[in-house]
Amino acid sequence: MVDISMEMGLVGLAAVVGLGIPIWKKYKTAILNKIGKKVDELEDVIEDKTGIDVEISDAVDDVLDKVVENAEELAEDFAEDGKVEADRLDSAVDEIKETVSDSADEVIDDIVEDLNENIEETLGNMTVSALRDMLKERDLPVSGRKAELIKRLLE
Repeated sequence: MVDISMEMGLVGLAAVVGLGIPIWKKYKTAILNKIGKKVDELEDVIEDKTGIDVEISDAVDDVLDKVVENAEELAEDFAEDGKVEADRLDSAVDEIKETVSDSADEVIDDIVEDLNENIEETLGNMTVSALRDMLKERDLPVSGRKAELIKRLLE
């Protein structure tokens, strides 16, 4: 026996997909541009608040491209015969998850690199006495030139 609510849901989904594809194609560029502007604003806020120059726009673009690509393929599949194979849906979700993970790893690596550069600069601006105090707190040797002390702190 077919569940009437499920059937109605599929009819509704078919209508949304049928209407959604032309609307998406018409406004895709405007929507993606708006998202891009918001991401740029977010990058500026993060830099203003932390001093860290983050570049997340490329990561967001990669993720959005993968989401859009999969959504369009799934919508076209559904529009053809009114269904989407479960394994195709699972594969789309897996592709998006992988893209998010890879993009996040790239952003994190960039942030860590920037932090390391800032730490070296900050330590370089400190006095030898202050560096030795930091080394003492960590039970590390306090002898040596300033560059050696900084290297020891960074290890």
